[in-house]
Amino acid sequence: MEKRLINIGILGFGTVGSGAVKVLWEQKEEIEKELGVELRIKKIVDQDWQRQRPVAVPPELKGKNLEEVLEDPELDILVEAIGGVEPAFSVVSRFLSRGKTVITPNKELIAKKGRELLDLASQAGGELFFEGSVGGGIPIIQTLKTQLLGDDISEVFGIVNGTTNFILTHMSLYQSSYAESLDKAQELGYAEPVPTMDVEGFDAAYKIAILASLSFHTRVDVESVYREGITRIIPQDIEFAQELGFVVKLLAIAKLIDNAVTLRVHPVFLPNNHPLSGVNGVENAIFVKSRFRELTFRGPGAGGEATGAALVGDIIEAVRNILFDSRGRVGCTCLRELEVQPIAQLETQYCIRVLALDVPGVLGKIATEFGDGGVSLSAVKQPVSTPGKLTNIYFLTHSVREELLQKALKRVNDLEVVSDTYTIRVEA
Repeated sequence: MEKRLINIGILGFGTVGSGAVKVLWEQKEEIEKELGVELRIKKIVDQDWQRQRPVAVPPELKGKNLEEVLEDPELDILVEAIGGVEPAFSVVSRFLSRGKTVITPNKELIAKKGRELLDLASQAGGELFFEGSVGGGIPIIQTLKTQLLGDDISEVFGIVNGTTNFILTHMSLYQSSYAESLDKAQELGYAEPVPTMDVEGFDAAYKIAILASLSFHTRVDVESVYREGITRIIPQDIEFAQELGFVVKLLAIAKLIDNAVTLRVHPVFLPNNHPLSGVNGVENAIFVKSRFRELTFRGPGAGGEATGAALVGDIIEAVRNILFDSRGRVGCTCLRELEVQPIAQLETQYCIRVLALDVPGVLGKIATEFGDGGVSLSAVKQPVSTPGKLTNIYFLTHSVREELLQKALKRVNDLEVVSDTYTIRVEA
């Protein structure tokens, strides 16, 4: 019996695109045997064919023009790995509108345009997969859409950016500065030459928007995610955290509280006994809490083959749906419009670093302003310093509402002896 031919087009042949092709070709025989089909990559489109890739591509498969893929009526599946919103959105829209299948690891595209694309796929009879958009090689997207669909999830949060996790791990292990650790990450290829998307939390914000929408079945505007990066973290912050039994991590957090969603990305003090506290280097991990269970998903958060394997998993699922004429059976699950809770309503503990002059009574003045502002303190640390010089003083608060804390911080900042303050939230 002749096997059905499935034609695949690839747009973008960078780290992820080439990783997907490498994994697919290496596993091709086994996958074809399992599915009973013939898989053929018909065309790979990229603007730069001079760069070295981990896989050799025959000349006849190489293309430079998007239309070589978009206008091919024989293609069944398009893998979009060019990144960004445009031209990715236009390209994916055109393909979906023809009732075709698209697979993408593009987190920015899904976070910003996922609603439109899923609606388009549903209307046109197409199908959209995006397992590689969050967590690299961690199979979290389909798990949330299928296995955990009826689990009544209340929290999902994680370490979803390998660059920032490497930097914070390096700072912790070697007592190095943020700048030194960033240099090391760039030297090893873990950080971009311009690392803003990672270190300022944009990448993590895209990912938590996707995870929250799936976990709570609600539409999420990525602009509603509160975001802070790691650029102001110093080694002394990490040292103080360790003394109190915490580690410093950049977390992407989504919680369902009283039928509203809190969405935030920022550095946290995380207890040493938390499942995510030992996740170091470029590894990612995602913690899911529901009414029935607590689960931790952990694995490589980036890399060509890790994310490529996620794309190949989507290809396999897409082929099965094509074969059994069941495309679109797991469509958009985001059917609610939940309110987003402002960061001002957050209630937690805080670590506050106050840069102040070492003069008689400085601790008392600062503590008085916190107390008068309604903020109760549970720990204080003043390192050995030089009288009359600026020094960092650390305060750990009891649980307090963010809005109240910010008002108290304004009082502290207004003191003549205070030069600057910086706050890190505690995530219990």
